[in-house]
Amino acid sequence: MTVFMKSADVAAEIKTRMQGVLLSNGCETDIGRAVFMGRRKLPGDDEPPCIIVIEADDRTDDTAGKTQTAKIKVRQPYMIDAWDVCDPNNPNDKAHAMIRDIKRAIFGGGNRMLDGKVFAVEYVGRDIGPRPDGVALVQVRVEIAVVFAEDLANP
Repeated sequence: MTVFMKSADVAAEIKTRMQGVLLSNGCETDIGRAVFMGRRKLPGDDEPPCIIVIEADDRTDDTAGKTQTAKIKVRQPYMIDAWDVCDPNNPNDKAHAMIRDIKRAIFGGGNRMLDGKVFAVEYVGRDIGPRPDGVALVQVRVEIAVVFAEDLANP
């Protein structure tokens, strides 16, 4: 089994899992139809459903490794934002479905370590974005943190 030692590998795995969030795969939503990596701007009206994966600042999670070896343990937070059209009078109904789909894609099957390729995948929290009443678009955010080993000499 391959162990992830590059942040780009972890991000690619998250993207792949998000691309699988489709009705045709048994999900409640089609938010995986378009997955953007690092985009910071709200998508245009013609783009939802979609997901944006944002990587936050990483932190070392292994103080001993900082000075003794080039391999360290890193904790990398990811914000998984998703947008979809919704019933403007009940936007949270769609929001809860989106959140469930994202959680299943990351943690489904009791898997909390991306198929054993990282030390841990932590659930940090979720949010349903505010919007004016009557708007038929809803946004959610699920935040996770992935702890993995990184070889600083071969990033």
